[in-house]
Amino acid sequence: MIRKIISLLLLLAVINAQIALPTFQGVQKLQNIAGTPENPLQSSGLSPDMVNNAWAYILGFTFTPQVNGTITQLGGYYNGTKTVYLWKFSDGSFLGSVSNTSSNNWAYTDLGSSVSVTSGTEYYVGVAINGSGGARFRFISDNLPNTYGNITINRSYYRSGNFNSTTMPTSWSGSHAGYTWGVADITFVPN
Repeated sequence: MIRKIISLLLLLAVINAQIALPTFQGVQKLQNIAGTPENPLQSSGLSPDMVNNAWAYILGFTFTPQVNGTITQLGGYYNGTKTVYLWKFSDGSFLGSVSNTSSNNWAYTDLGSSVSVTSGTEYYVGVAINGSGGARFRFISDNLPNTYGNITINRSYYRSGNFNSTTMPTSWSGSHAGYTWGVADITFVPN
């Protein structure tokens, strides 16, 4: 068999035949397939370094979708029943909220109506801890911004004081690239 292959190659070389070989493009890391739900902070693989904190804050982060899609759920990692809010960050447009219960694990609640979000637009998700049950996640050697699936988490923002309003705070007590507190999260479904 090998002799036949070698003979064939020699014959082709003598008659100057050309053989078309397949070409290969570079390997591309694909993001999640359209329609596959994503929980960006949960998928980070981080574990809380603090739980059950009695903070009186709204705590969360800004994020930017890399593709168009919808937010179908809000939730997070904390202890107790908390309100989780979603706003468009540039103008404070209220997009939705849920009451969600978690016991120091990841839990999510469906929004009454899914919220369409646009690639390249920044949004804020935050949880009102209001005195009990807060957690903290530390981005150990990988400070924000970080991309998880089709969502880039940009920066953590927090506002001191108990919170119960659909109006996004117009000023923040602080922001951070190394931690996120609360902890709020979203369920994003890419188009």
